[in-house]
This record gives sequence, C-alpha cells and structure tokens, in this order.
Amino acid sequence: MKRKKKSTQKLIPIIPSKAEQLAAFQPLLSVEEFALLQVEVDKSLPPAIRINPLKAPSDLAQALTARYGWTLTLIPFCEEGFRVQVNDGLAVSAALEHRTGQYYIQEAASMLPVALFDIHAGDEGLTLDLAASPGGKTTHIVARQNDRGLVLANDSSQGRIQALKVVLQHWGATNTAVTRFAGEKFGAWFPNTFDRALIDAPCSMQGLRTAESHDERPVTEKESRLLAQRQTALLTSALQAVKVGGQVVYSTCTLLPGEDEGVVEAVLGKFGHSVELMDVTPNLPHPAPGIQELDGKAYHADMSRVVRLWPHRYQTAGFFACLLQKTADLGLKTSEAPTHSMEAAGFYEFTYSETEKFTRDFISWTGYNLAAYLQVHQRTLVKRDARVFMFPRLLLEQFRGLPV
Repeated sequence: MKRKKKSTQKLIPIIPSKAEQLAAFQPLLSVEEFALLQVEVDKSLPPAIRINPLKAPSDLAQALTARYGWTLTLIPFCEEGFRVQVNDGLAVSAALEHRTGQYYIQEAASMLPVALFDIHAGDEGLTLDLAASPGGKTTHIVARQNDRGLVLANDSSQGRIQALKVVLQHWGATNTAVTRFAGEKFGAWFPNTFDRALIDAPCSMQGLRTAESHDERPVTEKESRLLAQRQTALLTSALQAVKVGGQVVYSTCTLLPGEDEGVVEAVLGKFGHSVELMDVTPNLPHPAPGIQELDGKAYHADMSRVVRLWPHRYQTAGFFACLLQKTADLGLKTSEAPTHSMEAAGFYEFTYSETEKFTRDFISWTGYNLAAYLQVHQRTLVKRDARVFMFPRLLLEQFRGLPV
C-alpha cells in the first residue's frame, strides 16, 4: 500500500479584508466616530520624524523645509516630532540628516509613550526599557534625559539585539546598556530599583493602518489571549522593578481591548492598592479616552485616563498607551539576577592615571576635552583588548555584574 505524499504546499493565512477588520471594532465606537474611522483608514500614512537634540541644530526643522521643500507639521503630543509632506522633494529616508542620525523616522503614534513620562531635561535617573528593539522609543528616552543617567535597554530576542545596538549607536547614545533577557524576570531581579520603566509590549499589531514598523497580520483570538497573558506579566515585572513613586508606561500598537484596557484592568485588579492609573489627558489637545466597558462588563472607573488613539483621532496608526505610578511595594517574590564579571568578559576599568593619560592624549589628537565630558555625563573609561569604551557610571555602580 502506497503512502500518501505529504503536501509541500504552504498554508496561506486568510487575511481579513479592511471592511471585516473595521466591523470587529464597530461596537466600540459611536456611529459618528466609526464613519470618521472608515474614511481615515483608507488614507495613506504620511512619514513622520523625531529630531535628535543630541546631534541636530535647533533650527533643523526650518532647515529641512528650506533644503528639501518639505512641509513639516508638529505632532501635537511630541514637541520633537513632525509629520512630513515631502511634496516633490527627497524621501525622508534618503536625506543626509537621516543618515547622520539627526532625526529618526518613526510613526507618529509611537512617539506618544515616552512623551507621557515626567522627565526633565538632563534627568540623571535610571530607566528600564523592557522590550526595546528596534530602539526608536529607547532613543526618545535618551533624548529626553539628554543622554544623562542610565537607560537599560532590554530585549528578549537574540535576532533583534544587533538592530537595537545599531540604532542606539547611530543616535549617539552613551547612557545606554543593552541586555538580552526575558523581560518578565527584571522585576524579581531588581525590585524597587528604577525611576521609570517602559513596556511597549509585543502585541497583535491590529492598528488598522500599516506602518513600516507595525505591519498588519492576521491574528487568532487564542493568540491574542496568549499575548495578553504575556503583556500582563511584562507590565507586572515593570511595576515591580520601579521604585515606589516610579512611573511605568504601558503601550501597544494594537486596538484589541483584551491587550490594552484588559491588561491594565488585570493589573489594577491585582495591585490596585499599590498602583495608580494617572490621568494623561492633559498631554493631548483633544480627548482620546479608553473604552469604558466591553461586552456589557464595565472596566475600572479610571480607564478614561488611558489614551486610545483610533486612527481618525490624530491621523495615526491605531495605538494604546497609559501611565501608571507605583504607590507601594507590590509584595512579590524576588530572585537573584545573573552575574558575570566584567573581567571575565574581557572588560577592564581604567585606573585614575590611565584615564588622565588617555584624556590628555585625546585632547591633543582631537582638540576635544573628553575629561570634561566624562565628568559632566558621569562616564567611566573601560578597555577591552585595543578598544576603549565609555560606560555609564550608574551601570558600574548598580549593575556591575549584569551581563551586557
């Protein structure tokens, strides 16, 4: 009896039509808003850029308009962000200013999460980015801290780490350290440690508009439920990791309530005595509140404080973000973080005399006062073979044994 040959055909997922996608969200909107949404999602998304204050001159926006004939429109919730109408000019990805890291190309909605943090210029604090790659939001944190303090940029995917490192290097960041661990572990490893944490969570990407970094794809209800479980674990880890009084921003590029308000509801239900959902509506010129109920079940009374960016509200891809503040310890179990000495990895901290000699030689080679930079930015010189690195001093003081 002959065996049947296995089919070599690949299963092609059935991608729902735009009308089918929209129909799933129709019950969440008024008749008027749903009509606006239908019109908006048929429009193409204009490119958007976020200017790099570490590299760009203060008049870069005007210079780009004059040089390339672009029309730049300020993004209302991000003072460094602009939508770009290229007209007949050069593509935003082809300009020299992009290649030299003077701005970052980023969908407008993705500029919202970091804008929600209460960060003053030159903040010397500790920030944790739990799911950092490809690095756009990490560079936004670096910019808002003016490259001060320490930003621990973590991603669990080996395949995404190199892209993250390249983006941070291109941005000119020196206050970052990159790690590769499951984000769910950081809270237990470093409880009550960070001043703030960002969890831009892996999600189903159901944002109703395709952006370069948020490509739409089919998703099952089961996959969305599993994602929500992981998102809840990541948000819990972030909340455990920040100090009492610290801030956590939770965001996704999906509009599915189970991954948005549903995750926030789960965390508030478990830790409501230790966590407060902050009102971020003043950050926006007009309201974009979260949904108040789903399938007849009411969400937490404070859910109006979150931001749900339906595409028609700010002409963006669909997005969700909220700001939480930790008011008390969560009372969760802790565990030992992995350790690996710098020396075992081949890194050696410069001695005082080595630093003095190197900075003296450096100023004679380049004319740049590296010693002053190290002092102001709290950096330490570290060598590995023939290469010299600048490590944030906070990294050596608080996370010296953490593999980076």
